Amino acid sequence: MPSDRALFREPLIHIGEGALKAFLAYVQEQGFRSFHLVADANTWRALGERVAGLLRSAGYGVTLILLEGEEIIADERQIVRVMLPTGEDTERIYLAVGAGTITDITRFASHRMGRPFISLPTAPSVDAYTSPNAPLVLGRLKKTVNAQVPLAVFADLETLRRAPRPMIAAGFGDMLGKFTCLADWRLGHLLWDEPYDAEVAAEARRTLERVVAQAEAIGALRAEGIRALMEGLCASGLAMARVGDSRPASGAEHHLSHFWEQKLLQEGRPALLHGAKVGAAAILMAGAYARLRSLSREQVTERLAALRWPLPEEQRAEIRAAYGALAEGIMAAHQAFIEMPAERVALLRERIAANWEEIQALAASVPPPQVMANLLQRAGGVVHAEDLGLSPEEIALAYRAAHYLRARFTVRKLEIALGL
Repeated sequence: MPSDRALFREPLIHIGEGALKAFLAYVQEQGFRSFHLVADANTWRALGERVAGLLRSAGYGVTLILLEGEEIIADERQIVRVMLPTGEDTERIYLAVGAGTITDITRFASHRMGRPFISLPTAPSVDAYTSPNAPLVLGRLKKTVNAQVPLAVFADLETLRRAPRPMIAAGFGDMLGKFTCLADWRLGHLLWDEPYDAEVAAEARRTLERVVAQAEAIGALRAEGIRALMEGLCASGLAMARVGDSRPASGAEHHLSHFWEQKLLQEGRPALLHGAKVGAAAILMAGAYARLRSLSREQVTERLAALRWPLPEEQRAEIRAAYGALAEGIMAAHQAFIEMPAERVALLRERIAANWEEIQALAASVPPPQVMANLLQRAGGVVHAEDLGLSPEEIALAYRAAHYLRARFTVRKLEIALGL
């Protein structure tokens, strides 16, 4: 897919022990004078207070925007909280001092206020830091909204190493999901004509391999492991920015994570760490690819001969049962799959048959679920979705219905086409 790289401004990224010193030198060089520092109680203690002190000691103006609540959610309330203090001061630069949620809130609010932002991560927990998109909870529905990449990312290595272990493991889980999402991305191109950038995909795979090689070091909180993880997360965000889409970093495994998060939020339950959900979901999706790998050409031919895409009324009933009050919005976005005409079903059948060898190669590129589980364990992550507090019924429901969240072709759509 031709990505418009002429318009893409890559942020400065500094990961290391001297990150705060580099940050001060950068703001002086850029001529910035005042800042809106966005943090919550935890990230203020972890890094924000230190950043504010350094800036004020150097003569800079700092307005603190402290987000309050037991669990900070990137919703309308928090977005307004960040936007309100701007007032007449249109020169201030936003500083996102925190992990994924604070970064996403700040990314969106600063963009809509017409101001840039700088990211100062407190944990290597998500690939959101350099992404142009902000996953927000709007009207109780998880939506990915266009926003902006930061001017720069300054990641203090010691702060990252002191982050809570579950957050570090969640970052590894987010990266582990790239095995399945990159296979899904190619699958969508082969079978559904979705845009694809082979160069970005290849670089994303190389980045993934570098991070996976450090699983042991990440679990042990060694500097080289945490640095590799943070570099990988930043590279993943940049891949999304380069293609202008979340495809290089998000596939069926993210759809399960978003489904669970949405359900938990609606029920007033803790939403759980994004990367922890992605890691557990990636293992489930690795199982889907393993099932594809086990099918022979003859078996596939038989299944394709019997292919019957679910009828519109069947899909709508499933969406209503899974999404309740949100069902109408889901159905509106998913019309291409719900109302698939007979000729499109026939074309899908032909493409699956014609590309079966490459589909098998894609399936082989995803490690078996037991290998994925072992990697996640070594990095200190939670392997089973049940261990995150999700019931077997919630896991099964997500597996059946999460693919409706995005109008994309993933391994789940292929499983449905093959009657798996």
